[in-house]
Amino acid sequence: MHHRRRPADPRSVLRALAVLLAVLACSGTVLAAAGGARSDPAADVLQIARQQLGDPYQWGGTGPDAWDCSGLTSYLWSRVGGVDDIPRVSRDQQAWAVPIPREQLLVGDLVFFGNPVTHVALYAGDGDVVDASSARGKVVERPLWSSGVVRYGRVPRRNMPPVKPWTPPATVPVTPPPPADPGPAVPAATARLVPLRGLPAPDLRAASTVAARAARNAKTVTGSPHWTDLALVRVAWHHAGGPLLPATAAALERASRPVPIAQARVGDVVVYGAPASHVGLYLGHGYMVDASPSLRRVVVRRVFVSPTVRVVRPGTR
Repeated sequence: MHHRRRPADPRSVLRALAVLLAVLACSGTVLAAAGGARSDPAADVLQIARQQLGDPYQWGGTGPDAWDCSGLTSYLWSRVGGVDDIPRVSRDQQAWAVPIPREQLLVGDLVFFGNPVTHVALYAGDGDVVDASSARGKVVERPLWSSGVVRYGRVPRRNMPPVKPWTPPATVPVTPPPPADPGPAVPAATARLVPLRGLPAPDLRAASTVAARAARNAKTVTGSPHWTDLALVRVAWHHAGGPLLPATAAALERASRPVPIAQARVGDVVVYGAPASHVGLYLGHGYMVDASPSLRRVVVRRVFVSPTVRVVRPGTR
């Protein structure tokens, strides 16, 4: 009589493999001290990455049960690959990695999408990547796509496969953020932007599930210095399951529906400047979250008075 074995719990597999790899890492250290060479961990990184296939996507997730894109790559290369200094955020990972051309891609290399970077994946060989996909809501293995700005990097590490000489392409220009928040000019020492009257009136719920998620997503990176105002809104909206919003504030406003101030809902976009030069996401109760150029970080603050302030609703034009 044959007994069918019950499938192993993926979390148990991950824990067991992590322990095994830790033991192997120690053995590799001993071997290196004795004059031997430790093998490159890229294959192990990919093996553990594939153990996470099907795990749910979660903004800010770093495992072991849910992931965002850079949470997955940083976990794999730090815990499995032994690279302690890998940055947490995809944009920082791109700046830190050793640039390579596509034709030199090897298993374990990182693939970066967007400019500035909004997504990172792990190269799996044969033209495929493993990534935590917000659009699919889980960790997947799929063909590497090449639309938009795509760049490649090798994780710096001991015994890293060498990069053959090549000529990097010209740097893709990045539109600089506005020099300062629009709004009333006040002395820096006493700067207190005046709250916009009429908010909330009343305090309305989000117009959609995507809008509510986008507002929550943006709020989770409060204090981060790594965002521009437009990138924050676009990434938060896209990771919430919405479409990729236009690449300029003016185009975003044109593609959205104007909303009276008193009818602002959670997830609506607050716009400043004429033409539009600064944007934030409305959180309700008269507050918004935005990447402030003058404060150099993502902040939650009152929607403030300005001659040009208005509210628009993406995806409803």
